[in-house]
Amino acid sequence: MSLAELCTNYISSAKLKDDSERNIIEFAEAPWGLGMGTIPGQPPLFPVQKFELKCYYNIPLNNEDHNIIIKDKFNEKERFRFTEIEYLNFLWNEGRINIREVTGNSTDARPNLILVVGRRGLKTSTIAVLTSFEAYKLVRKICPQEYYGMPPDDEIRISCIATNQEQASLLFRMVGGHLERSEYFKKYRNKPTTDFMRICTQRDIEHYGSSGSANQRPSLRIVASPCSGRGIRGANNIVAVLDEMAYFFESESSDDRSDAAIYDAVTPSVAKFSSPQGEPHGRVICISSPAARTGKFYDIYQRSLDPECDDFLMIQAPTWEVDYTLASKFLRARYSENPITFGCEYGAQFSDRVSAWIENEQLLRVNIIPGLKEKKMSYERLPHFMGVDVGMKNDGTAIAICHVVKKEVGGVLRDMIELDCCDVRYAKDEDKDYFRIEELADWIGSYVEKYMIVKGIMDQEYGMALIPILHERKNFKQIESVHFTRDLNSKVYQNLMMKILDAGLRIPEGEPRIVEGKQVTDLSLITELLRLQATIHNKYLITVEAPEIKGLHDDQSDAFARAVYLASQYLNASGGVASNFVTESLSGSGYSYKKYATKQRKGVLYTNRPSAGLQMDMASRRHMNSMGSLSTRLRGR
Repeated sequence: MSLAELCTNYISSAKLKDDSERNIIEFAEAPWGLGMGTIPGQPPLFPVQKFELKCYYNIPLNNEDHNIIIKDKFNEKERFRFTEIEYLNFLWNEGRINIREVTGNSTDARPNLILVVGRRGLKTSTIAVLTSFEAYKLVRKICPQEYYGMPPDDEIRISCIATNQEQASLLFRMVGGHLERSEYFKKYRNKPTTDFMRICTQRDIEHYGSSGSANQRPSLRIVASPCSGRGIRGANNIVAVLDEMAYFFESESSDDRSDAAIYDAVTPSVAKFSSPQGEPHGRVICISSPAARTGKFYDIYQRSLDPECDDFLMIQAPTWEVDYTLASKFLRARYSENPITFGCEYGAQFSDRVSAWIENEQLLRVNIIPGLKEKKMSYERLPHFMGVDVGMKNDGTAIAICHVVKKEVGGVLRDMIELDCCDVRYAKDEDKDYFRIEELADWIGSYVEKYMIVKGIMDQEYGMALIPILHERKNFKQIESVHFTRDLNSKVYQNLMMKILDAGLRIPEGEPRIVEGKQVTDLSLITELLRLQATIHNKYLITVEAPEIKGLHDDQSDAFARAVYLASQYLNASGGVASNFVTESLSGSGYSYKKYATKQRKGVLYTNRPSAGLQMDMASRRHMNSMGSLSTRLRGR
């Protein structure tokens, strides 16, 4: 028999002889408990996980083993190695923990926990360990109802509340897995459902039979459910775990599911669980990656920093501190997708809510192509896409037109989205109180005639008045009005940011001009983009707009973002500009990309052949030039 097996047998047999209550670390690591790191196939607790649990249950920290590894934000370069006490001091100096020391005295323990941890920071694993340990403590009390002064058949719950049903099921699978594997619960547990498990106490077994018997009446329940204040109100919750609390429902129609509603629903029942000596045993555990500096989760975080706060332990740790093995490629990819939200989602930093949309202007400038100029019209029969932002009076009306091209980058052909032109009109600059609908329709239509516009979109607010004119009078049925919800606007700007970060745009240079006392060759669009602000509502939803400062606008930015969004959809549908199979249609015109490609192959259309309108314009110019030449020759005679 190996030394490891001897040690395991000794620990197990010692447990049978000594039935004193163990702390959470002993319970998690013991083979008779959860067996984390001691049973084959069960990974051990990560060092920072163990530190968090020790701080919460006031277990003395280790000052010998330097096993807490702190790396940079991409998990590439090691910065520090700490003991648990050194890590506590490190967090205290950075303002990321609200206790100065762990005394080991149970009377100093704080009943509630707020854990601010980045995504992929082992939150679900930590919740599963906490929940299993609290169930262990209840079972050990023989009749916990009697201990807490309740009727003996009343049900006591441990509730794990998640953002939605899918997350709740995922959480419960991990909790249920721990309990089913644990030798300790074998006598007490019942077969779990998809979202709860019932557990017998020793008193339940003595009065109604063991687990699985026909007359059993388990009085403990571990349940995982989606967030709903009404769903958990009234239950005897001794422990309430609020998983991803910062991201509970935010919409106005779901007040019952907000973080404040859930917190207010569970705290009354938790508060009534105290030991006979008056020590609080009810627990509210708030675990989440942070969001904006609003909401109940942020309010609790702020309160925990008050020196007078003695009921909440607060620990704040980024993803790479909790899990130092997470792939750096994953973290770099998440950073590249959205640097704005990376610090919030993975760095465990609360968002300032409003920040610059483009924090590093060089990310945008690599998309500006030296020597590339805006086009007044296009002679190429290529699909072009138009974004329109309509403003009648106070705001401007802007259009942006782009198309997809293949360009060689680093020896590889890439699909790029090239801006052809961007224009804007303001009524006040033309000494007008407002624009007439017909006037804007003529202006927008003049650009449709100069390019092969296969699809264009504008906001529904003014589009409802413009679209009938464009469709019926001018037959420009490829222009549509769309209801730009907050969600769609977020997707449009997130798509634009992706293209900027990927250097997938080709933006022309502008003419030299003076901006804030400096000569620049930027288009006014670039100046506008660099001044935009982003309001972060949650990790999936942002609002991008100009600051509320007189003279600043976002009209061209909106139009450009919409045009790029259409071009991106085209790329996704066609698989690139080389593909002839595209499913998007020209709205009501009945002329699809696929038909266009078919006619092109048959020789009916030629890629470099101008449109009919452009041919007329060119013929008119040739006629004027020829008339000028003729008059010159006649004068020469």
